[in-house]
Amino acid sequence: MKSFKFSCGSVCLLLIFTVLMATPAFAQRTITDQLGRKVTVPDKIERAVILQHQTLDIVIQLGAADKVVGILEKWQKYLPGAAKCIKNIDSMATPGGLDSVNMEALLALNPDVVFVTHYAPKEMIEQITNAGIPVIGISLYAAGYEEASKLNPELKDADKAYNKGLNDAIEIIADVFGKQERGQKLISVIAANQKILKSHLGNIPEAKRVRCYMARSNLRTYGRGKYTSVIMERAGGVNVAAADIVGFKEVSMEDVLRWNPEVIFIQWRHRSAEKQLVGDPAWQEVSAVKNHKVYICPEYVKPWGHCLPESMALGELWMASTLYPEKFKDVDLNALVQSYYKEFYGIPYKK
Repeated sequence: MKSFKFSCGSVCLLLIFTVLMATPAFAQRTITDQLGRKVTVPDKIERAVILQHQTLDIVIQLGAADKVVGILEKWQKYLPGAAKCIKNIDSMATPGGLDSVNMEALLALNPDVVFVTHYAPKEMIEQITNAGIPVIGISLYAAGYEEASKLNPELKDADKAYNKGLNDAIEIIADVFGKQERGQKLISVIAANQKILKSHLGNIPEAKRVRCYMARSNLRTYGRGKYTSVIMERAGGVNVAAADIVGFKEVSMEDVLRWNPEVIFIQWRHRSAEKQLVGDPAWQEVSAVKNHKVYICPEYVKPWGHCLPESMALGELWMASTLYPEKFKDVDLNALVQSYYKEFYGIPYKK
């Protein structure tokens, strides 16, 4: 009897081991992130932590928010609209931010994967990786590691880098969550709307392009290498700051007066700055203020350094139609916006 029990036990153990090894939970695959790192992730993601607001936005649009168990600190500042799409977001764990992580809080969430921004410190990425958790870096622009890991990159062809970078980011994130079909749908809508933009805008000579400036409550603005500059160029404008600065920097009032922009844009999250700027005597000599051409960008434009799907699909069209309304008379932008928000956010767009 003892011999029989031993043999039966051995067979049972062998069978259990074989079944476990064949279980999909053990399946893994390798993904290359936007820092050029090879990252091995589980085939099926059930628990994701996202420490970058751009990735969180894309995850929502891909319909994968139900797999998110932790998000970045200060998400209310960077992506306030997320509260409209994730019902329990106010009670969700925040184990870190753009440049730091609380490992104790992170480990308590038992994540399958962690998404970080491309300029997250190496030490932060190593700390998470050394704990056995896959880490994926997302930049939203295509570049080698040296530039891809910077907050303010120097991009030789920023227009091309952001187009490819956004598509790559969507495909990477969609692949991780098994949302490839929806990811391709998102990419196709962006491409279709950009086609509308280009066909209506046409080729505007450099000398006839509207001179633009992106303002906020202080004198920090965006120059070369940032999507904020690219979106103005795609809309048929010229970013006056791009000739002198790279990245996100503080300028002087003398710089603004010298540039003398014809149009000033203010980001939605800094909309309270409009009254301050228009009421400031120092700005009264600027052409845009004189001619009452100071515009608050709708929330879907999001032109603060990084591109996002709705920025390319909707924001570029909005900005172009603001600069050249006569060229877009037959484009029902509101219909495109509502269609996009219902398709990818599951809600109507409301200001």
